[in-house]
Order: sequence, then structure tokens, then C-alpha cells
Amino acid sequence: MTIPLADLLRTHDVASGHVERSIFGARDADAIAALIAATAEHQLGTPVAGGLFYAASSGCVFGLRLEDGRSIVLKAYQSHWEQRFLRAVQRVQRAVAGTGFPCPMPLAGPVAVGRGSATIESLLPDPGPDDRFDESYLERSSAGLVALLHSARGLAPDDLELHPSRMAEGELYPIPHNPIFDLQGTAEGAEWIDEWARRAWSRRSSDALPGVIAYLDWSARNVRMGPTGVVAVYDWDSVSVASEATTAGQAAATWRSTGDTTDIGAPDAGEIARFVLSFTRALGRPFSVLEMDVAHAAAVWVMAYAARCEHALEQRTPWRRTQAREWLATQAELLLS
Repeated sequence: MTIPLADLLRTHDVASGHVERSIFGARDADAIAALIAATAEHQLGTPVAGGLFYAASSGCVFGLRLEDGRSIVLKAYQSHWEQRFLRAVQRVQRAVAGTGFPCPMPLAGPVAVGRGSATIESLLPDPGPDDRFDESYLERSSAGLVALLHSARGLAPDDLELHPSRMAEGELYPIPHNPIFDLQGTAEGAEWIDEWARRAWSRRSSDALPGVIAYLDWSARNVRMGPTGVVAVYDWDSVSVASEATTAGQAAATWRSTGDTTDIGAPDAGEIARFVLSFTRALGRPFSVLEMDVAHAAAVWVMAYAARCEHALEQRTPWRRTQAREWLATQAELLLS
């Protein structure tokens, strides 16, 4: 079912408005809808008939129905997402989709839109999440991540290192994925979080391990599982370059996260260790002592970033959530000891 795109923007309850202002300079639904419809028509040669869905986090995602019956997804990015990086993502995504791996196919872009850029891809139907996060799900999820890495093996990683999550020398965190998170302006009281991030990053960023084309936001929000394995992976701007150990460790902390306010807590240290071991079984080789150390540190670092975002929101908004900070206080030492 489609509805007028401006009406969809007016009635959605997903975004805070911060990312819309960053990309479009305003939250005016009619102006944004007109710009998105014009961009899609110019790129694909067919007018937009209406909207299917809308969501916003690091960018603004529009599900669109075209007048020729096609369903597509247009994603608009903030200005610090470089077009060179987005082109590299599309190159990898197109090649991976060509192997039969379940992901959308890039169709157009990146092109300038508002203050940022936009890409367009086919709409891969969403079968819906499976929230039975048992041991079988853990094993299928870790194996699915390895399958993705295998499908990208041999592709050139050129420009993937430009991912916005890259950090300058001496920094603990990247540019926040959403402007609502003011990490620099909310540092007071977060010193203990930063110390965990510092300890974890010093281990995670080992130069001794080779990088591979990796997917660094492996979560139930972006990944759909079926009885035998992965059936859909979205949000391909999560592709970057990292070691297999870092990839496994971050996924071990995020694999069952839905991103909802009702999200259950992150896996404890024991479950994170089991995910990493399951990943190595699917990979077909055990991790070295160094790799295991890097994987555990990667899990702690991603949770420290989540904790820092919790703290930042608490300082500037009525929003309250403490799960990541509680995890950091109780589980980090178990993984870094």
C-alpha cells in the first residue's frame, strides 16, 4: 500500500529530526518529498507513485513505489559520507548480489541531494525479524556473516577505508552516526566509559592482522534469518575494511540488536565468546590468541560507543536508557582480562 510521500513523512514516528536537518536543512515534509521524488525520477526515468516506508538513523531511508510498478529504496546520506565511499559500497554490493547472496541490487547513484548524497537500490522484501535469539540463531547468524565475507573475497577494497566510522589518530570514537549524539559536548561524567573505550581500542586496532572486506553492523535490525540461514541483509553502507577478528567481535556484541527502544540487553561475555567461536567454526580455522584478544576488544569497544551515546542523550534529552552502560560495568573486564 502506498501513501503520498509527504504524508508518510508527516506521520512517521522514527526520526528525531536531527538527521533530516543535517541532510536537507529542514524538516519540511513537502519540500523533502518533492526533492526525493525528483531525484528518483531523474535517476530512473519514472515518476514516484507514492511512499512505502520511511526511517531515519545515520541517514534517511525512503521506500518508494514507481509509476511503472517497481519498488525501490532511496537512501540519503549526511555530507561526511563521501561519494567515493558510496561508489565503492555499490561496487561490492553489486558483486556480492551477483553471487546469489541475499541483498538489494544497486540501481543508481550516488548523486547529490540536499546537503548530502543519495543512492538507489532495489527493494528486497523484508520477511520480518525472528526474535528467537537462541543458540541455533547464534550459529546461523555467525555462519551467515562468514558467508558474506566469503562472497566478497577477492574484491578490491579500494575506497572502503573512507567509511565515516574511521577515526583520526588519538580519537576514541568516530563522528556520531546521528547528529543528536553530541559526544564532545557531553564528556563530563563519561570518563569511565572513555577509559574502557581506550583500553579496548588499543587492542582492537592491532596492525598485525590483515584486513578483509567486512560488514560492521551485523545486527537483527539489518539482517533477516530463516530456518537454514540468512535470507536478507540490508544497510550495505556498513561495508568497510577490518580484520576477521574485529568483524567477529563487533558482530558478537550486536548480532541480536534490533535498535528498538524495547531491545533486549546485549549478549553477556560468555555469549560473545560463543559467537566468536561459532564464527571461527564457520570460517574453518581457529583464531590465534591475538585474534581472540582483538575480537573480544572489538566487542567491548562497540559497547563503549553505545554507552557513550546513551550518556550523551541523557544529558541533552529526556531519553533514558542504561543497558549499554550496565553491560560495560559488568562485562567489559571479563573480556579484556
